Amino acid sequence: MIAYEEALRTILENSQALPAERTTALKSMGLVAADDVVSDIDLPQSDIARLDGYAARSSDLKEAGPDAPVALRVIGRARAGQLTRKVVRRNTAIRIMTGSVIPAGADCVVRFEDTDEPGGKLGPNSDNPSTVKAFAAPVPGSGIRLRGSDIRKGSVVLGQGMVLGPAQISALLSIGKTRVTVIRRPVVTIIATGDELISPDRQLRPGKTFNSNAAALAALVLHYGGIPRLLGVARDNEASIIGKIQRGMTSDAIITSGGISHGDYDLMRLVLGKIGKVVFSRVRMGSGTGMVFSVVPRPALRGGSPFIPVFSLAGPPSGCLINFETLVRPALLKMRGMVQTKHPSVQATAVDTAANRKDIPCIQWTRLEEKEGRYRVMLNVDGTAGNLNPLLMANSLTVIPEGTMIRSGDAVRVLRLDWGCAYTPYKKYTGGAQRSRDNNAGHPYKKQAGGKER
Repeated sequence: MIAYEEALRTILENSQALPAERTTALKSMGLVAADDVVSDIDLPQSDIARLDGYAARSSDLKEAGPDAPVALRVIGRARAGQLTRKVVRRNTAIRIMTGSVIPAGADCVVRFEDTDEPGGKLGPNSDNPSTVKAFAAPVPGSGIRLRGSDIRKGSVVLGQGMVLGPAQISALLSIGKTRVTVIRRPVVTIIATGDELISPDRQLRPGKTFNSNAAALAALVLHYGGIPRLLGVARDNEASIIGKIQRGMTSDAIITSGGISHGDYDLMRLVLGKIGKVVFSRVRMGSGTGMVFSVVPRPALRGGSPFIPVFSLAGPPSGCLINFETLVRPALLKMRGMVQTKHPSVQATAVDTAANRKDIPCIQWTRLEEKEGRYRVMLNVDGTAGNLNPLLMANSLTVIPEGTMIRSGDAVRVLRLDWGCAYTPYKKYTGGAQRSRDNNAGHPYKKQAGGKER
C-alpha cells in the first residue's frame, strides 16, 4: 500500500504537459499560455484624455479657484478616434472627450465638473460655448493617460503558464493579438466496468445498477478543462476490458471505475498488467483505497509521452469521486500546463466530532461555510438532509488522520470543492423533535430540535 503523498508524486511524474496549439483569443478561455506574448505597441499609443473636459495649459490655470475662475477661449473640439490639428496656446482650450488624443500645447485636462459646463445634460452641449470658466488649478499631467502607461512596447503581456480569463483575452485583443499559443485540452477516455451496470435510460431490474459514475466523471473532466470521451461499459471479462482500453489509447488519459477489488471478476489489475504496467495498486487513504494507477503504451500517431496514464478508480460513487478529486484532478491540471496543481484548502473550525479508528488516514465529505470571514466545517453530513446522499450535502473534503479524533472547536484543514453545485438546505427546523417533511429541511449548523444555532 502506497502513501497518498507518494501516490500523488508518482502520478504527477507520469503526467506531462500536452503539446501546444494555436487558437483564436476568443477560444482560449480557461487554457494555459504556452509562450510569452510580447506587445508590439504602446498602449495607449498616445497621451489621451482620462476624462471629459477641456484640454488646456496648467500654467494658464494656476490662479484658478472656486471663487476666482479663469476664463479660456474655446478653439475647437476633440473626440475619441479623431485627431485635431489645432494647437492649445496661451489662454485657450479645446473641448475634449474621454479617450481623445491630447492636442499639441495642452498638458492637462480640466474636467467638466470644475468648469461652468451645465450639469445633468444628456448628449452634446447645444450651446457650443466660445469660452469656458475653470474653477480649479490642475497640475501638469492631470486628467491625462500617458502613452504606454497601460502596456509598454516590448513588455510581456501574457506570461507562459498563465491561465487565460476575460482580462487576459481583453489584453491580447487590445494589442492586436487575435491568436495565441496554448496548451491543448486533454482528451480523457472514461470507461465504467461491471456486468451489473446499465444505462440510466433503461428499466432498472433486480440485480442491476444504473451507470452513474461515467457521467459524474465526465462532468468533472469538463469542469477541470478536459474533453471527456465516454466509451460505455466494459463487461467483466478480459476481452471486453482490453477492447475498451485499446480504444481509449488514442486519448491523453484513461479513467476507469470499478473492477479494482480482489473478487473473482475484478480484472482491471490483471488486464492492465498484460497490456501495460501497473505502477501502484493501493493507496493508504480511505475511501477509495483500492485505486490502481497504470501506464499503457501510446500509439505513435499521438506523439508526446510514450505512455498514457490510466486511473482505475473505485466503483462506489463516494470513493470514485474522492479518487478523482485527490489524485486525477492534479494530473489533468498538469497536462493542461497549469503551474499550480495543489488542491485549494482553508483552515476551519470543526462544529462537530469525528473519529478515525483506522490505521490509515480517511477523507470525509464535509460541509464548509464562511461566516464573518471565518470558516467552520461540519464533519458529519450523513443524515443531515433527510434521505439525501451526503454527496449532495458536501462542498468540501476533510482528511481525518489515522487514530485521531477531531472534536468540536478544533482547527482542521479543509479541501474546498469548487464544483459550485453542492446541495444547500434552506428550511430551518421550526422547533420540537419532529423533522420537517420538506426534502430541503434543516441546516447543517442547526440542531434538529429547538432550532438554536450551535
